[in-house]
Amino acid sequence: MVELVRNSQRWYGAVKTAGSLVVLMTVCMSVAACSTAGRYPVWEYNQQHVVADVNTLSQDPTDYLTHRAHTAVMTPEEQTVQFAALKVYHFGPWRQTKASLSKKDAFWGVTAYPYTRGYAENLLPWTHTAMSRLVAEQSMETYPSMAKHAITVRSASLRVMPTVKPYFLNPALPGEGFPFDYFQNSSVHAGTPLFISHVSKSGKWLFAETAFASGWVLASDVAYVTPEQEEEFMSGALQAIIRDDVPLKTLEGEYISTGYVGAIFPKAPSVEVPAPPPLQAMAVADAGARQAAAKKNLLKAMTGSKNDGVGYKATAAAPPRIKKLKPPVYITVPARNSLGQAEFYNVPVWSEQVVEIPATLTPGAMAEVAKHVIGQRYGWGGLYLDRDCSSTVRDLFMAFGVWLPRNSSQQAAKGKEIIELKGLTASEKQDVIVKQGIPFFSLIGMRGHIGLYLGYEPVTKMPLMLHDLWGVRTYNADRESRAIIGRIAITTLRPGEERKDVKKDYFYSRILKLQVKPGTWEIK
Repeated sequence: MVELVRNSQRWYGAVKTAGSLVVLMTVCMSVAACSTAGRYPVWEYNQQHVVADVNTLSQDPTDYLTHRAHTAVMTPEEQTVQFAALKVYHFGPWRQTKASLSKKDAFWGVTAYPYTRGYAENLLPWTHTAMSRLVAEQSMETYPSMAKHAITVRSASLRVMPTVKPYFLNPALPGEGFPFDYFQNSSVHAGTPLFISHVSKSGKWLFAETAFASGWVLASDVAYVTPEQEEEFMSGALQAIIRDDVPLKTLEGEYISTGYVGAIFPKAPSVEVPAPPPLQAMAVADAGARQAAAKKNLLKAMTGSKNDGVGYKATAAAPPRIKKLKPPVYITVPARNSLGQAEFYNVPVWSEQVVEIPATLTPGAMAEVAKHVIGQRYGWGGLYLDRDCSSTVRDLFMAFGVWLPRNSSQQAAKGKEIIELKGLTASEKQDVIVKQGIPFFSLIGMRGHIGLYLGYEPVTKMPLMLHDLWGVRTYNADRESRAIIGRIAITTLRPGEERKDVKKDYFYSRILKLQVKPGTWEIK
C-alpha cells in the first residue's frame, strides 16, 4: 500500500511538471473512447431501428382517452355472461377426467420440428442424437400415462418438447433466430388450473393441458390438488393482478412467487392479524417520509425560508395531511410441498395491485391496466416472462372477466361482431375501423398479429393501436430485414412508413378483420 502511494506521488509530480503529457493523455483517452464506441456501436444500431411512431406518439394509453373514458362498453348483464364463460374456461381442466388430445396432437412437435431444420442455442444445427434423446424423453408409447389435476405454483412455460433448450429456424433469415424459439408454446401464470395427462421418461417434465394451450411443463413448477382444494379455490371471489412483478409472500414474509397482469387468484378470507412485516415496514417508511415532509413544509411556512426562489410565509396553507394507507387485500396463492402436493397461503397485496373480477370495462379502466405493461420487451410465446401480441391482449382483458383464446387468429374470431376487412383498400379499412371500432375494446386482427384499438388521431383520423410487435419489415435492394421495435407500443397502422425501406400500406395489407366486441357473449 505504501509503495502504491509513493508511486502515485511520483506519477502526480511527473504530470504536474509536464502539462503536455496531460494533453497527450487526454487525446489518448478520447481515442480509446472512440475506439470502444466503435467496438460497441449501440447508438448506430439504434439508429438502424428507429420507427418514428414509437418516439413521436405518447406511449401513455391514458393520453388517448376521450369524454367517454368512464362509459362502460358492456352492460352489467353482458359482463356477467362474459365472466361466467371465463370461469367455465379457466377451471375447465379440473373438470377433465382424461386427456383431450390424441397422441398425434400432443406430440405434434416431433414432425413439425425435425433436427434437419432446427438450430440450437449455439446457433449450430440440432443433431440427430440430441433430437433422438428428446423424442425418447417424451415416452410417447405410454401416452397418456396419468390423469391428475394440478395447479401452477409460479409463472411457467409450456414447451413443445421436454427441454428448456431452444429450437430456432435459420438465424440468417429475417425474422428468425433469436428470440423465436419454436419449442416455446406459451407462458402460463401462477395459479392456473392444469390437467396432467403424461409424465416424461425422467419424471422431470409433465404434459399439461390448460384452458388455452398445452405442452410440457417442469414438474417443479406445478403441484397436485385435491377435490377439496379445487372446490375451495373455485368458490371464492376472484381477484386479477393488474400490475406486473407483484411479489407474493406469506404472512411471515416468505417469498412464494410473482404475480403478473392477467393472473387470477381467489380472494382469501379476512385475516385478523396486523399488517405483515413487508407491508408494515413499507407503511411505516411511507408514513415517516410523509411526516418528515409535512414538518419541513411547516417549518418553511413559519420561518419564511425559500426553496428554488419561492418564499414561504406564515400564512401559507397547512401542511398536507398524511394519507391513510389502504389495508391490504388477501389472496390465496398455491405453493408446492416436498411431496409435490399443493399448499395454499393467504398472501397480502396492495389494493392497487389487484381488482375483483369482473371490473367494469371502461376505456379509462383498460387504459389504467395497459399503462403498466406498455414498453415491456417482446417475448415470443411468453419467453422470459415477457409477452407477445396475443398474450398481451389476453392478459389485458382478464381483469374485466373477458376470456380470450391464446392464438391471435382465434382471438380475432371470438366475439359478437366481426367485420371482415380482407380485400378492402387501406383507406377503406381505415374508414371502417374509425367508424365501427370501439376504443379500448375492439381488436384489430392481422395475419399472425393482433392489437387493441385505442381510437384515432383527431386531425388525420389515423387509427391508433396498442400491440406487442417484434418489428417492421424493411427492404433494401430486395433484401428483407427488420426495424426492431421489440416491445409493447402504441403506433399508427403505418409504423415505419417514414423510412425509405418500408413499403407503403404494408401494415394495412395484413389487416384481415375488426373484432368490434371481443369475448364470449353466450354460454352454449
